[in-house]
Amino acid sequence: MQITVVVVPQIAEVFKLVPLSSTQWIYTIAISIIPLVIMELQKKFEEVKFGKTIYQKVAR
Repeated sequence: MQITVVVVPQIAEVFKLVPLSSTQWIYTIAISIIPLVIMELQKKFEEVKFGKTIYQKVAR
């Protein structure tokens, strides 16, 4: 349903959708990446502080 609202121009007009500018896309991508970075830092912190390895490398 969300795709329909974005793709069909008549429905997009009802919701007053407009394309994002380049700056808005950069903000959107940056904000989307922040949780990933935080989780990876948290895993590394726990590994260093508590000696826990979250993911072990598999020897092949």
